[in-house]
Amino acid sequence: MLDEDAFLMLNALYLKKMAPVGDVAEISGVPADQVRALVGRFADQGWVLDMGEEILIQPEGMTAVQDHYRQSYAALSQRQEMAAWFARFEPINKQFIKHVSDWQQTGGDPRDQERVIATVERLVKLIREIAQLIPRYSGYARRFERSVTEVDKGNPDFVCTPTVDSLHNIWFEFHEDFLMTLGKERTE
Repeated sequence: MLDEDAFLMLNALYLKKMAPVGDVAEISGVPADQVRALVGRFADQGWVLDMGEEILIQPEGMTAVQDHYRQSYAALSQRQEMAAWFARFEPINKQFIKHVSDWQQTGGDPRDQERVIATVERLVKLIREIAQLIPRYSGYARRFERSVTEVDKGNPDFVCTPTVDSLHNIWFEFHEDFLMTLGKERTE
């Protein structure tokens, strides 16, 4: 089983698939020098491919992350609080998908953008609740808040551009992470 920092680092890469060391450090909360050391270790094991500027997770690394979720979260995933939280999340998730789609179709209409942000803010409140059980989820709240700040500054790339830490990217990663914690498959 992975230690906490190794899991955080490898999980960030699992959710991103490919990213620079700095991004993995920022997302995981693991210092960049420690991420570099873990990259060396995981590259030797065949879990990641170190491409210089970026790291690419390999199938063996994905399996290690999935095994860690199963071993670490099996009991937690069965708790009533988790099912109740997920039931509250699902309608918000559907709203988010609709609002992002509307925003894309209208070319970034400010009203649609405000709906996206309001939905993200609702999720951040929910994340703060579930972070009592899974403290690492606080990192998602911080990332959402940073990206909302960028959108508020007039940078629409932070709504759903895939090359930045956009609201859409963070949402997708959080959703994937939570499903893995519950031991569920993505159905959409």
